Amino acid sequence: MAEQISLREDRHVHSRFSDGEGSLAQNIAAAEALGLQDLTCVDHVRVSTDWVPAYVEAVRAARPSTAVRLGCGIEAKLLDTGGALDLPPEIDGVDAIYAADHQVPLADGPHHPRQIAAEIESGERDAAAVIEAIVTSTTAAVRRYPDIVIAHLFSVLPKIGLDERDVAPELLQQLAAACFESGACVEISERWRCPTAQTLRPFLEHGVTVLVSTDSHRSETIGRYEYCADVVAELDAFARAK
Repeated sequence: MAEQISLREDRHVHSRFSDGEGSLAQNIAAAEALGLQDLTCVDHVRVSTDWVPAYVEAVRAARPSTAVRLGCGIEAKLLDTGGALDLPPEIDGVDAIYAADHQVPLADGPHHPRQIAAEIESGERDAAAVIEAIVTSTTAAVRRYPDIVIAHLFSVLPKIGLDERDVAPELLQQLAAACFESGACVEISERWRCPTAQTLRPFLEHGVTVLVSTDSHRSETIGRYEYCADVVAELDAFARAK
């Protein structure tokens, strides 16, 4: 339950392999300085990315020189309601795939949040149907790929004028069940300040592993939590009230 969520980890940190400012070595040093036990190196990919083998080897080479347990992850955006991710063909050696709602994944592909927000505001598109499509896409990705971590769940909602409270409970139950059945994890994101403790309750009730992460792009913010600590405390309170 909530007491198993550790704040002595940072499971989503970017490096210069994609859009982070720090090198792998700088990120590891920052984690060591804070006494973190786990650090997952995560960098953005798309179908055209060709540096994943070099990235995997760099993380592998760094492991013997640190007491911090290093994971090797890649982050790819959700593309459609079939659960497709924007992944390159060569991802051997990657420990986890972070599925991210950078855009709004609909049946015909990803749409920019500004477009969807305008269509919802004009009445051209139904907000509930958009939310269902986001959950359907995430659920399908969890079932389609191994070793999935759901990155910053529902971070796209504020961009389209919606809120996690707009997500129907049955949709959360659907996604939580798929995560448990597939062994997928979900992160609490410091950078994106999501998901809420209320959103996470069904995941914990299903026995889904919840991780904490900063989604840092600078080494000096690695492992430094305010939002995540508050959510974990709230989940602890839920657990004690049972």
